[in-house]
Amino acid sequence: MEMTPGPRSLVAPRRPGCGAVLRAVRRMRTRMEVVWHKFAVHARRKPKSLVLLESSALGDRRFVSVVQFERQRFLIGSSPSSVALLARLPDVVSAAKQDGDPGCGGGCE
Repeated sequence: MEMTPGPRSLVAPRRPGCGAVLRAVRRMRTRMEVVWHKFAVHARRKPKSLVLLESSALGDRRFVSVVQFERQRFLIGSSPSSVALLARLPDVVSAAKQDGDPGCGGGCE
């Protein structure tokens, strides 16, 4: 009489220590999620208040730049020995009102 393999003989036997490996993988996943969360929080920082919008070189290390601080914009001239305020430009919000910017929506202050 020949023995036919039963359903249990087709299943790989459980190895000792598999549960420990699975627990270690789960702990590692949890630690990685904590690290990723900390990274994601630092990636969402407050936007900068001071921004260089545009700069143009005039030669001999001289520049004219438009700088924005919060809503205010300034035209700045700089050389190797000095920095000068050339003009105060219209604020971002008031410039949007004057241009009829649809993004302003009439609620700009």
